[in-house]
Amino acid sequence: MPQRIRSPEDLQPQFSFDGATSFTSIENSKVKIEQLFNHGRWKEPFSIKHLLFCLYLPIGLILWPFRLLIIVLLFTLTLFLPKSFSKYSKPLTKIAMGIKTKYNGLENLPKKGDKNGARIVVCNHLTDFDPYPLFGILEENHVMVGAHIREVPIVGKLYERFNTIYVDQNNKAKARIDVLNSLSNTDFPLLIYPEGGLNNGKTGLMMFNKFVFGLGHSICPIAMKLQNDWPVEIDYINSSWFKNFFWWLLIPYHNFELSFLPHESIKQDETDFQFATRIQTIIANKLELEPTLYSYTQKRQYAKHLLSLKNK
Repeated sequence: MPQRIRSPEDLQPQFSFDGATSFTSIENSKVKIEQLFNHGRWKEPFSIKHLLFCLYLPIGLILWPFRLLIIVLLFTLTLFLPKSFSKYSKPLTKIAMGIKTKYNGLENLPKKGDKNGARIVVCNHLTDFDPYPLFGILEENHVMVGAHIREVPIVGKLYERFNTIYVDQNNKAKARIDVLNSLSNTDFPLLIYPEGGLNNGKTGLMMFNKFVFGLGHSICPIAMKLQNDWPVEIDYINSSWFKNFFWWLLIPYHNFELSFLPHESIKQDETDFQFATRIQTIIANKLELEPTLYSYTQKRQYAKHLLSLKNK
């Protein structure tokens, strides 16, 4: 029998409002929740990089619509041309998005048709555009989204081209069955970001959701770094996807480093939560970050708290 442990909710740090500008963890955590996120678009302190970037801005604004046009064209072609076209459109989209990548540990990369390969690929979550560095390196993969996305015009149709598994977020038992059925009918992995939300990749990782770690499949962990030498942040707490996308295309290029780590399977005496925590720790150690127990729900609470302060 698996060892019984406290639930993830019991293990999460509790917060008390200190009356100033931040939450304080009651437990002795090395990382405070505010350290996990950026708090503005422009980096501080200001330096010569800010001046040089401002001089580049007119060029970036001229190039912006052309980059957008190429991306829209590629996605439109992906939507209407045969599915095999994605083999060509994905690498081209990656170029249009200005993504430069370095890969480590490619011997651990799950390969299509490999019965002994990991069926689930998990990665830490840094930007709204994290799947793009994997374009062209993963032959094919599933993604998982809420069932309501299927009904969204155009977007729902586009997701169908990316081997999407639609799950009912209010029915975990059915979601589990749907994911397992999809994986049993294909020979390529499911790519997922178990933190559920973005962090800045500078101090720690948020807690991993345990759902995919209890499916009985082996896991390929990916440790992803973004080397951002520009004086602006790709994301900050309470920013929007549209704002992040605007600045993403304004920046000339983005340097990613992805390390594919050895496959891991749940141990006989592990619960799915313990397995999720072990994978989180493996990725955090590779990135020299702290694995934390802060959840995506607590990130939303903290973001709401910051908005309430701003509106006072």
